[in-house]
Amino acid sequence: MRVYSCSEAAGLLGVSRNTLLRWFREGRISAVARDRRGWRSFSEADLERIRRELGAPTPHGSGLVDSQRWSRVRGWLRQVPAFRSLPEQVLVELAASARFKGFLPGQSLFSPGDRCLGLPVLVKGRVRVYRVSEGGREQTLAVVTPCQTLGETSLFRPDGQYSSNAMCLEGSTLLVLPQSRLREVLAQSPELSWNLLSSFSQRVEALEARIEEMALLSLEQRLARHLMELAREGTALEAGAIRVDLTMSTADLASLLGGARESLSRALMRFRREGLIQGQGRQLVLLDPEALASL
Repeated sequence: MRVYSCSEAAGLLGVSRNTLLRWFREGRISAVARDRRGWRSFSEADLERIRRELGAPTPHGSGLVDSQRWSRVRGWLRQVPAFRSLPEQVLVELAASARFKGFLPGQSLFSPGDRCLGLPVLVKGRVRVYRVSEGGREQTLAVVTPCQTLGETSLFRPDGQYSSNAMCLEGSTLLVLPQSRLREVLAQSPELSWNLLSSFSQRVEALEARIEEMALLSLEQRLARHLMELAREGTALEAGAIRVDLTMSTADLASLLGGARESLSRALMRFRREGLIQGQGRQLVLLDPEALASL
C-alpha cells in the first residue's frame, strides 16, 4: 500500500504543506497515523477522507470503490435514530446520494433565510443551533453531537428556508442528504416518515421541558439539572464524586440555560463556595451530586 509524506499529500490535495498542517491544527480534518519518526503518513484512504471532510468530490481512482464508501455511509446512518430501523435498500439509496462537507470552528452552517438544500447529519464535531432576538440576545436551542440531524423543519416549510442559526463549536463534518432525493425516499418509505415525525416529537417535548424549567426554576436549579445530566456520562471518583466535562463555553452554556453569563458565573461560584463542585474551566468535579439533584 502506497504511503505519502505530508508534502506529497499536500501536492495531491492541491494545497501547500503549511495549509495542510494548518487544517490539522484548526480541526478541519481528522488526524492521520505517524511513522516511527513521528512524521505524518498518508494512505489513499486518508486522502479520500480528507477530501470528503473538506467537502470536495472524490476523484476517480482514489483507491476505494463506491461500494466501500456507501458501506461506511450506511454505518453512520445506522447510528442516527431516524434511520436506525430502515430497510437496507432504503439506506443504500440514501447513502448513494449523500455528500460530505467540512467546516471550521466558528463557521456558520446556515442562518435564517438561507434555503435548505438537504438534511445535514453530523458525523464529527459539535454544532450549536440558536436564535437571535431583535435586541441581539442569543438563545441556544440545542447543541448537536455526532449522529444527530439538524435543521429538519426547514425541509417541510413552505418557503424551504431555515429559521435558526447553526454554528460549529469545533471542526465538524456533515453528511448531507439532498432534499430532492430525501423526498423521493420519504414518499416510498412510510417508516422513514414516521421516524422523522417521532424525532420531531421528541425535539418538541425537549423544548417544552426547557420552557417549563425557565418559567418555574431558578438559574441555579437549571444549572444543577444540567450538571446532573452531564454526570450520567461522567467519571465516578472516590466518595461519590463525579468528574464532568462542560461541552461549551460559559457564554454558550448561559445561552442554553436562558441566563446571563455573569449570572451563571455567580451560580458556579456559589456552588464552589458551598462545596458542591470544584474545578475551573470546562472540567468540574461534582463533590455532592445528591445535594445538586435536590436543588
